[in-house]
Amino acid sequence: MKRKSILMAGAMIAALPMTFGGDIAMACSLIFWNDNGQAVVAARTMDLYVDDQPRLVYLPRGIERRGVAEGDAATWTSKYASTVLTAFDAGTSDGMNETGLSAHLLYLHGAEHEPTDQRPALSNLLWPQYVLDNYATVAEALEGLKTVRIVSAKAHGREWPLHLAIEDASGDSAVIEFVDGREVIHHGKDVTVMTNEPPLAEQLVNLKRYRLFGGTLPLPGDIDPKSRFVRASTFLKTLPKPADTREAVGHIAGVARTVAVPFGAVDTSGGESADTWPTRWASVADHTDKVYYVMPVNSPNVFWVDFAKLDPNGKEILAVDARDTTLSGEVSGRLAGFAPIGEAYPPAP
Repeated sequence: MKRKSILMAGAMIAALPMTFGGDIAMACSLIFWNDNGQAVVAARTMDLYVDDQPRLVYLPRGIERRGVAEGDAATWTSKYASTVLTAFDAGTSDGMNETGLSAHLLYLHGAEHEPTDQRPALSNLLWPQYVLDNYATVAEALEGLKTVRIVSAKAHGREWPLHLAIEDASGDSAVIEFVDGREVIHHGKDVTVMTNEPPLAEQLVNLKRYRLFGGTLPLPGDIDPKSRFVRASTFLKTLPKPADTREAVGHIAGVARTVAVPFGAVDTSGGESADTWPTRWASVADHTDKVYYVMPVNSPNVFWVDFAKLDPNGKEILAVDARDTTLSGEVSGRLAGFAPIGEAYPPAP
C-alpha cells in the first residue's frame, strides 16, 4: 500500500450526537509511576458517554501531516513510529512512540487557548500525535511545542477543551493546560496524576486536604474528577516496590482500576462536574520495554503491542478494531493494513 496521510484529524469525539447538551466530556484519569526501580509505566482510563469505536493503530515513520485544515497550518513528517488508540477514526486519544514517549489527551472544562500570533496552527485534537511523531523526550517536546500555536478545533458543532500529559522513558513528565488564555506547564518527575476539571494547580491544592498529603479528610469514593485525582494519588503513593517489569505493569493497572467508572455509576459528590461518564477502556504504556497495553471493558482480556515486533520503516499503516473480543496477549500479528480514509489532513469540520 502506498503510504498516505491517515485521517486522524477532526475531533477525537467527532460525529457524536449532541443529545446531552454543552458539557459532554471525556472524563479520564492518568497515573504515572516513575520511581519504582523496575520500569517507568503510565496508565490512563478513557471515560465517555458513548462508544468511541477505538482502533489500535501502528503508524510507521514518514507520514506527512497538517495541523489544521485551512490557514497557516503546522506541517510535518513523522520522525518516530507510534502505537496509538484512535476514536471514531478521527483522532489520537492516547499512545506511545518507539522511543518510549507517551501522550494522553484528557478533557479540561473551560480550557481557553492563547490569542492568535505568528506561529503556525496545530489543532488541539492533533496535539498528542504531533508530540509522538516528532519527539523522544518530554524536554524536547516542550521546546518543540513552542514553535506551534495550539488552537481549539470545532467538531460536530462544538469545541472540545482539552489538556495534555506527556511522559518519557527517563521518568520525566509534563502536563500542559490552557487556563484563562495562557499556557500553563507543570513539568518534572513529580507530575504523576491528572484527571479533568479543575486545572492541575487547583487539584494539587485540594489534595492537601486529604490524609497522606497533610490533611485530615479520608479517601473519597466518588467518581468526580477531584475524587479520582485524590484516589489515584493516594494509591500511587502507597504502591509497594515491584519485583520486575511485569509486576510494575500489573500494579499500575490496579491503580487505574480504582479510578475507573463502572457503567451505571452515579456521582454522589454533589459537585457540578459533568466528567463522570463510564470507562470504555484503559491503557498502560511501558516506557522502559516499549510495550503498549490495552484493557477494554467489553472483555476480560488484555492485549498489547511490542514495538520490537514491528518495523518502524514499514510501508503500511496497520490497525485492528480494539473492541474485538478475540484480542488477547501480544497482537502485533493481528494488525492489518489500514487504508487511509483520505488525503486531506485534516478535513474541514
